[in-house]
Amino acid sequence: MVGAVLRMRGFQLEGDVERLFHPDLSALMESLDLGSGVDSAKAVFDRVATGTRLVVYGDYDVDGVSATTLAARLFSIRNADVRYFIPHRHQEGYGLHERIVRKIAEWGCDVLVAVDCVTSSESSLSAARELGMDVVVFDHHVPREQGVAPRAGAVLVNPQIAGSQEAKSLCGTAVLWAWAWKSGLFEKEWLQENLGLVALATVADCVPLGPLNRALVREGLKRIREGSEPGLTALSNQLGLDLGTLDSESLAMKVIPCLNAPGRLDTADLAVQVLSGEPPLAKTVAELVVLNRKRQGLTAKITEEARSLIGGKGGLVAGKEDWPVGVLSGVASRICSETGCPVVLAAPVNSSLVRGTLRVPKGADAVSLLERLAPFLREWGGHRQAAGFSLNRQDWPSVRDSLEALLAGLETPELDRIDVLDLHPDELSLEGLEELDRLGPFGFGNPGPLFYVRRGAESRIVSHGKDGQHARIEFQNTSIVAFRSPELLRDPVSVEGWVYRARKGSWRGRARVELLLEKPVVRRENG
Repeated sequence: MVGAVLRMRGFQLEGDVERLFHPDLSALMESLDLGSGVDSAKAVFDRVATGTRLVVYGDYDVDGVSATTLAARLFSIRNADVRYFIPHRHQEGYGLHERIVRKIAEWGCDVLVAVDCVTSSESSLSAARELGMDVVVFDHHVPREQGVAPRAGAVLVNPQIAGSQEAKSLCGTAVLWAWAWKSGLFEKEWLQENLGLVALATVADCVPLGPLNRALVREGLKRIREGSEPGLTALSNQLGLDLGTLDSESLAMKVIPCLNAPGRLDTADLAVQVLSGEPPLAKTVAELVVLNRKRQGLTAKITEEARSLIGGKGGLVAGKEDWPVGVLSGVASRICSETGCPVVLAAPVNSSLVRGTLRVPKGADAVSLLERLAPFLREWGGHRQAAGFSLNRQDWPSVRDSLEALLAGLETPELDRIDVLDLHPDELSLEGLEELDRLGPFGFGNPGPLFYVRRGAESRIVSHGKDGQHARIEFQNTSIVAFRSPELLRDPVSVEGWVYRARKGSWRGRARVELLLEKPVVRRENG
């Protein structure tokens, strides 16, 4: 099966296959070009000495809190007096704010290190410099305009501006880690011991898993499994995960949502405390899990409300007074994935401000869409498929109408062809699945293998779960579980087959293969 997947994905040369299975991290780092700013940042931190007061300014998602934690570790071993600040999603919002800069100055800050944010915050960067701080920014977001940080007197390390293609695929935490590797200020062995944070952030930010990112995640997962991250060890134990077999899917489906929850509902400090391993760790981890359950409940409620507003529109722009802004991005991502349509969800955060999130299908550009509305927005930015914005509340009705028009006219590309292996579920063994795991870690740009089985006389579709919201496709020796797919029971006749994926699970302490439905293949009606 491994050979079939490799051929399907275009691997022909023996050297390419060898690099896939045994990536050389040192060689990949040697050829990496982060662009300008690497040497200038090194010069700033060369001057850091015992007692230098340094503040790390981060972001509230998992990439942001991972980068914040890593930066605190990096500069603590340079003997700096390190503090950190992460803005409150609802009260301050994304990016560096001048009011916060002045508060940081009151702490007596000598060096301000911004991670995973603020490339476009010229006025705030200028204020920091005027208040006597050295400012270094490590970012991976596409800047709205070039030259902002240099004009403000800040040092910027952002491969999106002039880095190599491989560097442009890095998340914020990986940009910081790669700079530390390139700078020569830190021991390579110590940096490798901290790759767990890089793996976590890389999976969380859904960046393409090209050669370097795959190597970072693979090595980082090894470190996590070895227990090098006490916070992740404690969280995995609390979630009932086997640390020794933790993979990228476990991170994405279980660990990362928990670490995202504090920043979505309140302040991200709780996530930083867990990643830092600060005592009392068991208590903090338990609080994190409880907060995530609350997030799950809110997300489910808002998802159903938003779905009910979709109707027959090709895009969705919706908002409600009582929606908590922090969970809207996850809801928008889910609906965009389900429908293949662009989605905007927004809600007021106070009497004068509305915040929103935009998700678009692959091939569209969320940042370019918001750029067309820039005169009416207070803040905006993000990535090609995901972006956020804020605006004055009185402007929301007109901006909403403009967004409706833009999304209605958005040309979305045809769905990508899905590569599948034709394999009956009864033929998929645990040994075969373990062999396929050699192709991992899996994620964006390196998806896990998908399989196809044609519907036959021996298969039947039955209800699954207490509430009837799930279905199960039964075969002679195994079954495929279809979560949230009651429609399979209502109209089973039109189904010709099923695309499914496999993962390792366990039942009563014994490993087993679990099969999950990816999508049904439905017969097309003529005409």
